[in-house]
Amino acid sequence: MYRGLLARGRLAEHPVWRSALAAGDLTARLVLPVIVSDAVEDRERIEGAGGLARVSITEAVRDARAAAAQGLAGLLVFGASERKDERAMIASERDHVVPRAVRAIKDAVPDLGVATDVCVCAYTTHGQCVLFASGSADIAGTHARLAEIAAVHADAGADLIVPSGMLDGSVGAVREALGAEHDDVPVAAMAKIESSLYTALRVAVGAVPIAESAVPLLDPSDRSAAEARVRRDVAAGADLVIVKPGMLALDLVASLAAGSARPVAAHHTADEHAILSAESDVDGARVERELYAASRRAGAALVIGHGALALR
Repeated sequence: MYRGLLARGRLAEHPVWRSALAAGDLTARLVLPVIVSDAVEDRERIEGAGGLARVSITEAVRDARAAAAQGLAGLLVFGASERKDERAMIASERDHVVPRAVRAIKDAVPDLGVATDVCVCAYTTHGQCVLFASGSADIAGTHARLAEIAAVHADAGADLIVPSGMLDGSVGAVREALGAEHDDVPVAAMAKIESSLYTALRVAVGAVPIAESAVPLLDPSDRSAAEARVRRDVAAGADLVIVKPGMLALDLVASLAAGSARPVAAHHTADEHAILSAESDVDGARVERELYAASRRAGAALVIGHGALALR
Protein backbone atom coordinates (compact mmCIF):
# COMPACT_ATOMS: atom_id res chain seq x y z
CA MET A 1 0.00 0.00 0.00
CA TYR A 2 1.17 3.52 -0.79
CA ARG A 3 3.01 4.80 2.29
CA GLY A 4 1.77 7.98 3.96
CA LEU A 5 -1.82 7.72 2.76
CA LEU A 6 -3.09 6.74 6.21
CA ALA A 7 -1.83 10.01 7.65
CA ARG A 8 -2.57 12.63 5.01
CA GLY A 9 -3.95 10.91 1.94
CA ARG A 10 -2.40 10.12 -1.43
CA LEU A 11 -2.60 13.68 -2.79
CA ALA A 12 -0.44 15.08 -0.01
CA GLU A 13 2.19 12.41 -0.66
CA HIS A 14 1.96 12.39 -4.47
CA PRO A 15 5.20 13.55 -6.14
CA VAL A 16 3.38 15.83 -8.61
CA TRP A 17 1.00 17.50 -6.16
CA ARG A 18 3.24 17.58 -3.09
CA SER A 19 5.20 20.64 -4.23
CA ALA A 20 2.01 22.52 -5.08
CA LEU A 21 0.61 21.88 -1.61
CA ALA A 22 3.81 23.26 -0.10
CA ALA A 23 3.94 26.39 -2.28
CA GLY A 24 3.46 29.82 -0.76
CA ASP A 25 2.61 31.43 -4.10
CA LEU A 26 -1.04 31.36 -5.25
CA THR A 27 -0.09 30.64 -8.87
CA ALA A 28 1.63 27.40 -7.91
CA ARG A 29 -1.66 26.15 -6.43
CA LEU A 30 -3.84 26.89 -9.46
CA VAL A 31 -5.39 24.20 -11.65
CA LEU A 32 -6.64 25.06 -15.14
CA PRO A 33 -9.66 23.21 -16.59
CA VAL A 34 -9.44 22.26 -20.28
CA ILE A 35 -12.11 20.69 -22.48
CA VAL A 36 -10.79 18.33 -25.15
CA SER A 37 -12.73 17.13 -28.18
CA ASP A 38 -12.02 14.90 -31.18
CA ALA A 39 -14.33 17.08 -33.26
CA VAL A 40 -12.08 20.14 -32.95
CA GLU A 41 -9.00 20.65 -35.11
CA ASP A 42 -7.65 23.60 -33.18
CA ARG A 43 -9.66 25.72 -30.71
CA GLU A 44 -13.42 26.24 -30.98
CA ARG A 45 -15.17 29.00 -29.07
CA ILE A 46 -18.53 27.73 -27.81
CA GLU A 47 -21.61 29.90 -28.07
CA GLY A 48 -23.48 30.15 -24.79
CA ALA A 49 -20.61 28.79 -22.71
CA GLY A 50 -19.28 32.00 -21.20
CA GLY A 51 -16.31 32.32 -23.53
CA LEU A 52 -15.07 28.76 -23.06
CA ALA A 53 -13.50 26.80 -25.89
CA ARG A 54 -13.15 23.16 -26.80
CA VAL A 55 -9.63 22.27 -27.85
CA SER A 56 -7.82 19.57 -29.75
CA ILE A 57 -5.23 17.41 -28.06
CA THR A 58 -2.52 19.50 -29.71
CA GLU A 59 -3.99 22.66 -28.18
CA ALA A 60 -4.41 20.95 -24.81
CA VAL A 61 -0.68 20.20 -24.87
CA ARG A 62 -0.05 23.83 -25.78
CA ASP A 63 -2.12 24.91 -22.76
CA ALA A 64 -0.22 22.45 -20.59
CA ARG A 65 3.13 23.89 -21.68
CA ALA A 66 1.84 27.40 -20.97
CA ALA A 67 0.56 26.32 -17.57
CA ALA A 68 3.90 24.76 -16.70
CA ALA A 69 5.79 27.84 -17.88
CA GLN A 70 3.58 30.03 -15.71
CA GLY A 71 4.10 27.75 -12.71
CA LEU A 72 0.58 26.35 -12.33
CA ALA A 73 -0.01 23.13 -10.40
CA GLY A 74 -1.82 21.34 -13.19
CA LEU A 75 -4.76 20.83 -15.51
CA LEU A 76 -8.23 19.33 -15.00
CA VAL A 77 -9.23 17.57 -18.22
CA PHE A 78 -12.88 17.33 -19.33
CA GLY A 79 -14.01 15.49 -22.44
CA ALA A 80 -16.61 16.50 -25.02
CA SER A 81 -18.06 13.98 -27.46
CA GLU A 82 -20.74 14.00 -30.13
CA ARG A 83 -21.17 10.26 -29.62
CA LYS A 84 -23.73 9.51 -26.93
CA ASP A 85 -25.69 6.45 -25.81
CA GLU A 86 -27.62 5.22 -22.79
CA ARG A 87 -24.54 3.78 -21.04
CA ALA A 88 -21.78 6.34 -21.81
CA MET A 89 -19.73 3.61 -23.45
CA ILE A 90 -17.23 5.86 -25.24
CA ALA A 91 -16.04 7.35 -21.95
CA SER A 92 -14.28 4.12 -20.95
CA GLU A 93 -12.67 3.41 -24.31
CA ARG A 94 -8.88 3.52 -24.20
CA ASP A 95 -8.61 5.51 -27.42
CA HIS A 96 -11.16 8.10 -26.27
CA VAL A 97 -9.98 11.71 -26.44
CA VAL A 98 -9.49 12.10 -22.68
CA PRO A 99 -6.97 9.27 -22.10
CA ARG A 100 -5.20 10.24 -25.33
CA ALA A 101 -4.98 13.83 -24.09
CA VAL A 102 -3.65 12.68 -20.72
CA ARG A 103 -0.92 10.63 -22.39
CA ALA A 104 0.04 13.52 -24.67
CA ILE A 105 0.17 16.03 -21.83
CA LYS A 106 2.20 13.76 -19.56
CA ASP A 107 4.62 13.01 -22.39
CA ALA A 108 5.08 16.74 -23.04
CA VAL A 109 5.10 18.05 -19.46
CA PRO A 110 5.63 15.10 -17.09
CA ASP A 111 5.95 17.22 -13.95
CA LEU A 112 2.61 19.01 -14.46
CA GLY A 113 -0.31 17.53 -12.51
CA VAL A 114 -3.14 16.12 -14.65
CA ALA A 115 -6.55 15.54 -13.09
CA THR A 116 -9.46 14.05 -15.02
CA ASP A 117 -13.19 14.51 -14.63
CA VAL A 118 -15.03 11.19 -14.33
CA CYS A 119 -18.77 11.40 -14.95
CA VAL A 120 -21.30 10.04 -17.46
CA CYS A 121 -23.38 13.16 -18.09
CA ALA A 122 -21.49 14.37 -21.19
CA TYR A 123 -21.69 10.97 -22.88
CA THR A 124 -25.32 9.94 -22.40
CA THR A 125 -28.45 10.65 -24.42
CA HIS A 126 -30.21 11.87 -21.26
CA GLY A 127 -27.50 14.13 -19.80
CA GLN A 128 -27.81 12.91 -16.21
CA CYS A 129 -24.95 11.99 -13.88
CA VAL A 130 -26.44 8.54 -13.33
CA LEU A 131 -27.30 5.72 -15.71
CA PHE A 132 -30.76 4.15 -15.91
CA ALA A 133 -32.10 0.62 -16.24
CA SER A 134 -35.75 -0.47 -16.38
CA GLY A 135 -36.87 3.13 -15.92
CA SER A 136 -35.02 3.82 -12.68
CA ALA A 137 -31.56 4.95 -11.60
CA ASP A 138 -28.96 2.21 -11.99
CA ILE A 139 -26.63 3.00 -9.11
CA ALA A 140 -24.54 -0.17 -9.32
CA GLY A 141 -24.26 0.15 -13.09
CA THR A 142 -23.15 3.76 -12.79
CA HIS A 143 -20.53 2.87 -10.19
CA ALA A 144 -19.23 0.16 -12.52
CA ARG A 145 -19.01 2.56 -15.46
CA LEU A 146 -17.27 5.24 -13.36
CA ALA A 147 -14.81 2.61 -12.16
CA GLU A 148 -14.03 1.59 -15.75
CA ILE A 149 -13.52 5.22 -16.81
CA ALA A 150 -11.27 5.90 -13.83
CA ALA A 151 -9.11 2.86 -14.54
CA VAL A 152 -8.62 3.95 -18.15
CA HIS A 153 -7.62 7.45 -17.05
CA ALA A 154 -5.20 6.10 -14.47
CA ASP A 155 -3.67 3.76 -17.04
CA ALA A 156 -3.13 6.79 -19.29
CA GLY A 157 -1.17 8.54 -16.55
CA ALA A 158 -3.71 10.73 -14.72
CA ASP A 159 -2.41 12.07 -11.40
CA LEU A 160 -5.85 12.64 -9.85
CA ILE A 161 -9.26 11.11 -10.53
CA VAL A 162 -12.33 13.30 -9.91
CA PRO A 163 -15.69 11.48 -9.81
CA SER A 164 -17.73 14.67 -10.06
CA GLY A 165 -21.36 13.57 -10.38
CA MET A 166 -22.20 13.57 -6.65
CA LEU A 167 -23.58 10.03 -6.79
CA ASP A 168 -23.14 8.57 -3.32
CA GLY A 169 -20.67 5.69 -3.24
CA SER A 170 -18.69 6.83 -6.28
CA VAL A 171 -15.46 7.45 -4.37
CA GLY A 172 -15.43 3.96 -2.93
CA ALA A 173 -16.22 2.37 -6.29
CA VAL A 174 -13.42 4.26 -8.02
CA ARG A 175 -10.92 3.62 -5.22
CA GLU A 176 -11.63 -0.09 -5.36
CA ALA A 177 -11.32 -0.16 -9.15
CA LEU A 178 -7.89 1.47 -9.09
CA GLY A 179 -6.75 -1.30 -6.78
CA ALA A 180 -3.13 -2.16 -6.15
CA GLU A 181 -2.01 -1.27 -9.68
CA HIS A 182 -2.90 2.41 -9.18
CA ASP A 183 -2.84 2.61 -5.40
CA ASP A 184 -0.77 5.79 -5.59
CA VAL A 185 -3.33 7.70 -7.72
CA PRO A 186 -5.41 10.08 -5.58
CA VAL A 187 -9.21 10.19 -5.81
CA ALA A 188 -11.21 13.35 -5.05
CA ALA A 189 -14.50 13.71 -3.23
CA MET A 190 -16.91 16.31 -4.63
CA ALA A 191 -18.93 18.66 -2.43
CA LYS A 192 -21.15 20.33 -5.03
CA ILE A 193 -23.83 22.61 -3.66
CA GLU A 194 -27.09 23.34 -5.44
CA SER A 195 -26.53 26.38 -7.65
CA SER A 196 -27.33 28.05 -10.96
CA LEU A 197 -23.61 28.29 -11.77
CA TYR A 198 -23.14 24.99 -13.61
CA THR A 199 -24.68 25.82 -16.99
CA ALA A 200 -21.67 26.94 -19.04
CA LEU A 201 -19.60 23.80 -18.51
CA ARG A 202 -22.51 21.54 -19.42
CA VAL A 203 -22.86 23.49 -22.66
CA ALA A 204 -19.12 23.30 -23.27
CA VAL A 205 -18.90 19.51 -22.86
CA GLY A 206 -22.05 19.05 -24.94
CA ALA A 207 -24.15 17.50 -22.19
CA VAL A 208 -27.83 17.08 -23.10
CA PRO A 209 -29.87 19.79 -21.31
CA ILE A 210 -31.85 18.61 -18.28
CA ALA A 211 -34.69 20.23 -16.39
CA GLU A 212 -33.73 18.74 -13.04
CA SER A 213 -30.80 16.68 -11.83
CA ALA A 214 -31.55 13.05 -11.03
CA VAL A 215 -28.68 13.11 -8.51
CA PRO A 216 -29.34 15.55 -5.65
CA LEU A 217 -26.75 18.18 -4.93
CA LEU A 218 -25.99 19.57 -1.48
CA ASP A 219 -28.42 21.96 0.17
CA PRO A 220 -26.55 25.29 0.43
CA SER A 221 -28.35 26.06 3.71
CA ASP A 222 -27.23 22.83 5.40
CA ARG A 223 -23.49 22.88 5.98
CA SER A 224 -23.63 19.95 8.38
CA ALA A 225 -25.02 17.68 5.64
CA ALA A 226 -22.16 18.67 3.34
CA GLU A 227 -19.64 17.97 6.08
CA ALA A 228 -21.22 14.57 6.78
CA ARG A 229 -21.08 13.66 3.09
CA VAL A 230 -17.40 14.59 2.96
CA ARG A 231 -16.65 12.48 6.03
CA ARG A 232 -18.24 9.46 4.32
CA ASP A 233 -16.22 10.02 1.17
CA VAL A 234 -12.96 10.43 3.08
CA ALA A 235 -13.73 7.19 4.93
CA ALA A 236 -14.28 5.58 1.51
CA GLY A 237 -10.82 6.63 0.34
CA ALA A 238 -10.97 10.25 -0.84
CA ASP A 239 -7.63 12.06 -0.83
CA LEU A 240 -8.90 15.55 -1.72
CA VAL A 241 -12.19 17.38 -1.20
CA ILE A 242 -13.35 19.65 -4.05
CA VAL A 243 -15.95 22.29 -3.23
CA LYS A 244 -17.95 24.05 -5.95
CA PRO A 245 -18.99 26.60 -6.93
CA GLY A 246 -16.15 28.35 -5.16
CA MET A 247 -17.68 31.82 -5.24
CA LEU A 248 -20.69 30.73 -3.19
CA ALA A 249 -19.09 28.21 -0.87
CA LEU A 250 -16.09 29.84 0.79
CA ASP A 251 -17.65 29.18 4.20
CA LEU A 252 -17.80 25.47 3.34
CA VAL A 253 -14.21 25.58 2.09
CA ALA A 254 -13.18 27.11 5.41
CA SER A 255 -15.09 24.65 7.59
CA LEU A 256 -13.85 21.62 5.64
CA ALA A 257 -10.27 22.88 5.56
CA ALA A 258 -10.39 23.30 9.33
CA GLY A 259 -12.07 19.98 10.07
CA SER A 260 -11.06 17.53 7.33
CA ALA A 261 -8.02 15.29 7.35
CA ARG A 262 -7.68 15.85 3.60
CA PRO A 263 -6.70 18.92 1.54
CA VAL A 264 -9.57 21.01 0.16
CA ALA A 265 -9.81 22.54 -3.32
CA ALA A 266 -12.10 25.40 -4.31
CA HIS A 267 -13.50 24.90 -7.82
CA HIS A 268 -14.62 28.14 -9.46
CA THR A 269 -17.01 27.23 -12.24
CA ALA A 270 -17.14 28.35 -15.85
CA ASP A 271 -20.18 30.48 -15.02
CA GLU A 272 -18.19 32.36 -12.40
CA HIS A 273 -15.47 32.95 -14.98
CA ALA A 274 -18.09 34.16 -17.48
CA ILE A 275 -19.51 36.66 -15.00
CA LEU A 276 -16.07 38.09 -14.34
CA SER A 277 -15.16 38.09 -18.05
CA ALA A 278 -18.24 40.06 -19.12
CA GLU A 279 -17.75 43.57 -20.49
CA SER A 280 -17.78 45.97 -17.57
CA ASP A 281 -15.90 48.86 -16.03
CA VAL A 282 -14.64 46.36 -13.46
CA ASP A 283 -11.29 44.68 -14.11
CA GLY A 284 -12.66 41.13 -14.20
CA ALA A 285 -9.28 39.41 -14.36
CA ARG A 286 -8.13 41.28 -11.28
CA VAL A 287 -11.33 40.43 -9.43
CA GLU A 288 -10.90 36.79 -10.43
CA ARG A 289 -7.42 36.69 -8.95
CA GLU A 290 -8.77 38.32 -5.77
CA LEU A 291 -11.44 35.63 -5.64
CA TYR A 292 -8.84 32.88 -5.99
CA ALA A 293 -6.81 34.54 -3.24
CA ALA A 294 -9.92 34.59 -1.05
CA SER A 295 -10.22 30.84 -1.59
CA ARG A 296 -6.66 30.40 -0.36
CA ARG A 297 -7.37 32.53 2.72
CA ALA A 298 -10.39 30.34 3.41
CA GLY A 299 -8.10 27.33 3.48
CA ALA A 300 -8.18 25.92 -0.06
CA ALA A 301 -4.99 24.00 -0.76
CA LEU A 302 -5.70 24.07 -4.52
CA VAL A 303 -7.81 26.48 -6.56
CA ILE A 304 -9.43 25.33 -9.80
CA GLY A 305 -10.51 28.04 -12.22
CA HIS A 306 -10.89 28.81 -15.92
CA GLY A 307 -9.04 32.10 -15.44
CA ALA A 308 -5.94 30.48 -14.00
CA LEU A 309 -3.77 30.83 -17.09
CA ALA A 310 -4.54 34.53 -17.49
CA LEU A 311 -3.44 35.37 -13.94
CA ARG A 312 0.09 36.57 -13.45
